[in-house]
Amino acid sequence: MDMERTDLPKILVIHQGALGDVVLSFPALSALRQERGAALALLCKNQVGKIAKELRVVDAHFPVESARFCRLFSDDLGREIKDFINQYDTVFYIGFSKDLESHIKQNHSGQTFRVPPRPPAGHETHVAAHMMTQMQAGGLSKSTPDLGLSSLNTSSIFFQKKNLPPDQKNLVIIHPGAGSQRKRWPLENFIEVAYAMREMDFAKAVFLIGPSELDLFYLIKSRAQGQFEVRGVEDLSTVLSLTKACKCFIGNDSGLAHLAAFVGLPTVAIFGPSNPKRWAPVGHATKVLRGETDCSPCFEVAKTNCENPQCLEGVSVEMVLEAVGDLQYPQPK
Repeated sequence: MDMERTDLPKILVIHQGALGDVVLSFPALSALRQERGAALALLCKNQVGKIAKELRVVDAHFPVESARFCRLFSDDLGREIKDFINQYDTVFYIGFSKDLESHIKQNHSGQTFRVPPRPPAGHETHVAAHMMTQMQAGGLSKSTPDLGLSSLNTSSIFFQKKNLPPDQKNLVIIHPGAGSQRKRWPLENFIEVAYAMREMDFAKAVFLIGPSELDLFYLIKSRAQGQFEVRGVEDLSTVLSLTKACKCFIGNDSGLAHLAAFVGLPTVAIFGPSNPKRWAPVGHATKVLRGETDCSPCFEVAKTNCENPQCLEGVSVEMVLEAVGDLQYPQPK
């Protein structure tokens, strides 16, 4: 769709969340764009907005961290921001701030709609389903989610792969980091998985390390004695390109796991204190692992993990390798 066309309804989506939060809104945004025949613009973190446009979830994106949009979050929006939001027939704000919702409504001539980015912590509704049902309740969407998460609209980028060179068909992304250290499965386990896959001649591991995970970069280099490639994540578009050339993704509950699953890359996600019933990656081929424990997921209600978190420590290397073997691997076209 072309944002310059004047005959299409225009919708501005505002989402201040991190990568994983925004990716879990992609199925709802895709449904909104398709059902309404709308031109969709996304105001969010620049890196996330770039891939949203690249994946054709939205038609345009704007960087929320830009100085231009500072006044959007102040008491006085100012003339420039008022003119900006009034380019759109609907402003769809995904966030908790009722003050921001009120300010937008006072200055926007069209429809303003707010959705909390996730259900209350005690609810086991999946975040992606929450987005769909909230849009439906507000009259923005007619889709009825069937969670069966695989029923949600995800990208078919994996199924559009061309024949790849042999050295690119047998790569696997391993991401041992996460937005919180509380969610990290032990690094030694990831390294052991990488060695095992190499010995089985299944895949060659490429470790991805985010900008806030440099401690892992040097630990992998030293503990694996340079046996595996370690790449820093500088640009999400580069990560997106890498997913097209890989066999599968293995990682913790992280934004990169959500992105990999959404684009159709077979994904094994290791969960610990966070609740997979709320946060499991959404995609065509995903496996979620979590250690057996009597306690409930505590990430959203407690500040620290317990001393010996069985939710993480109960996941073994063998469980991960078995999950990788059980994944469905569509053949590239």
